[in-house]
Amino acid sequence: MHFFSFLFDKHLDKTVLAVAVALAIVLLSLGEQSQIRSVRAITSVLLYPVNRVTGSFASVEALREENAQLRAMVATLYQERERLLQFGVERNRLRKLLDLKEDSFFRFLPCEVTARSSTSFIHSIMVDRGAADSVRVGMAVVGYRGLVGRVSQVFPAASQVLLINNKSISVSCTNRRSRVVGMLEWDRGNFFRLEYVGKEEDVRMGDTLLTSGLGLLFPRGFPVGSVFQIADEKGGIAKRVRIASFANLNALEELFIVTGAREWNDTGILDEIDKLEQRRIRKR
Repeated sequence: MHFFSFLFDKHLDKTVLAVAVALAIVLLSLGEQSQIRSVRAITSVLLYPVNRVTGSFASVEALREENAQLRAMVATLYQERERLLQFGVERNRLRKLLDLKEDSFFRFLPCEVTARSSTSFIHSIMVDRGAADSVRVGMAVVGYRGLVGRVSQVFPAASQVLLINNKSISVSCTNRRSRVVGMLEWDRGNFFRLEYVGKEEDVRMGDTLLTSGLGLLFPRGFPVGSVFQIADEKGGIAKRVRIASFANLNALEELFIVTGAREWNDTGILDEIDKLEQRRIRKR
């Protein structure tokens, strides 16, 4: 140990030169392929710290960029929330003048798909929320993009969800643009038919369908799908309207159970966002 300390502390320049000369002599004595392999190995060892540091800087920069994007998204959501609150107050004031019930929006319980069952006519999934989470039969289940199904059975720690691509389920839908109402019936895959639409009804390509709330099976206002094909029934009085579901019912992972209503002036979700933001700041 004292010998190496003497070499590297007292004669560092001469030691490095001697090591370099020794390595050069060894490399010259090797064949061409061996020289190439040896040089690559030495280079990778010498440059490893540099590559490691460079990779760390790149990771930190990517995280900073993502963090900035998330902060911008949160700020946008805050502004959108405030705008919607103002619209909600105005809308409820008008509904009160008309002696109509005040509006509300929904609470969502996040869940994950744990199993899937599929036959020719019955398609269902299992999720990891149950009676212990106050889940009840009949609650609607939605994804990030649209309606998925409704809870059909509840167990202590899990629930079965019957998907909307079942022959036994009909969803009352309304056209967001024209307010035309029809019944959504499964056709195949992620495609549906909108039944009971008259020949003279105002339905166009690309129109968005929302749950109408009629029949009380599904809450009102959740997106369902969009119109991608319209044709007149030959000799009939109805239109043949085909719908593509917003949710990919064959690739469901994270979902939300609609557990109940919350008032427009309920700021609980903002408090939850604040807690998450404070927790993120403390971890930095």
